[in-house]
Amino acid sequence: MTTKALNQTGDGHRLLVPAAAAAAIALVATAGCTFSPQGEAALRRQADAAGRPFASSPQQRHPPRLPAVPTPRQLVARALIESPDVEAAYWQWRAAIEEIPQQGTEPTVPMLGATIGLQNGATSAANSMLQLTNMSSAPIEWPIKPLTQARAALQRAYAAGWNYRRAQFAVRRDTLDAWYKLVADTEMIGLLRQDERLLDELDAFARARIETGATSATTALSVEDERTELRARIVSVTARLPADRADLNRILGRPVRQTLGVPDRFPRHPAWRRDVDRILAQAVRRNPDLAALRREIRADRFDIERARLDYLPDFTLSLAASLDGVTQDPGGGIMFPIVAYQGIDAAIRQSRDWLRQTRAQLRSRRLGIAAHLVADLMLLDGDMRRIGLYETELLPRLRRMAAFAHTDVAQDEAPSDEPVRIERLHIQAQETILDLRLDAARRAADVDALTAARL
Repeated sequence: MTTKALNQTGDGHRLLVPAAAAAAIALVATAGCTFSPQGEAALRRQADAAGRPFASSPQQRHPPRLPAVPTPRQLVARALIESPDVEAAYWQWRAAIEEIPQQGTEPTVPMLGATIGLQNGATSAANSMLQLTNMSSAPIEWPIKPLTQARAALQRAYAAGWNYRRAQFAVRRDTLDAWYKLVADTEMIGLLRQDERLLDELDAFARARIETGATSATTALSVEDERTELRARIVSVTARLPADRADLNRILGRPVRQTLGVPDRFPRHPAWRRDVDRILAQAVRRNPDLAALRREIRADRFDIERARLDYLPDFTLSLAASLDGVTQDPGGGIMFPIVAYQGIDAAIRQSRDWLRQTRAQLRSRRLGIAAHLVADLMLLDGDMRRIGLYETELLPRLRRMAAFAHTDVAQDEAPSDEPVRIERLHIQAQETILDLRLDAARRAADVDALTAARL
């Protein structure tokens, strides 16, 4: 029996109207829907809280002023909210979150059409039809398909969040590196100038001996050579100071030539615990790179599941009705994806290949981080041991030698310049200790970044 014939009977009319209404409701409710995976709302709240410092434009932000000589903690806090690198990573995270509803939305929307029937040049309500259907270019997908896509996007948004954390740890490490270098170069200038003054004293002693005939002129020339080399070092370190300050200001998001005070002495780094296995385990658990790759692996698994779902047939729904309400034609269609099995199988294999690639990247990155950490920890241990030897053995010995030299000079048993030469050895030992402290501090900052120590 045709639709028109059914409409001519009361029972048929009563049966057809609910069917048409059901088809219309199903079409409108399904097409264009967005399916949200569990965890999206919590992730958005987390991102909103993290993004408060970036809510306004950089020109409208008013961060607290740094003191004349800021501490490393104050510099890191400033860098985390003012660094362009951290802000860029944050907006990349937010962009990844906005991908979730896009992937979770049905690819089709309801479409309303109309046809006007002409009979002998005239129209009538019976011959004019309104049609409600899904968009002709895209069928309706079963909800599990966009939901699976959204779940994969959610995992990639989690990965982007870990990349944001990685940017924070990298900026902290870079801030400390730049600050350590600026402080070390500032202190080194002071040590080199002390050494220069001692060389001036040695030069005066040498010239006095030349005048008395106690030594040859080559002694004074040798001192002059040392002075020239020392002055070249002073020029080199002095020239580095503006570059050090500019690099630190860049990380802090400040004008690169803005002044920034530093302490006169390099800070002492606390002794570290020589528990390499514990530190490696902490890095495996908390390193942002590894955490991001683990999330990528989960996303790849959802991609495989989504590729398999292409074998689930999509469908279409439609409803046509004449303007006079007599004729109502609900309809539908179903796809046959099995005929495209080669492409679907290839997509499944490709998704598996991407998963294998990500797993290999995770193994490679884990090994790389472990090797990097072991190198940092061993060299850090070596630096701290050498510093201990210099401070507990060499420096006290040089101080005793200087005291003995003063006594010998007073008793005319040693050259008058002997205390000055010993003092120069003391200054040079301090320069070596300063270099070791700088290397140890920078390696410790690198270890903190790799193990994701608390910000």
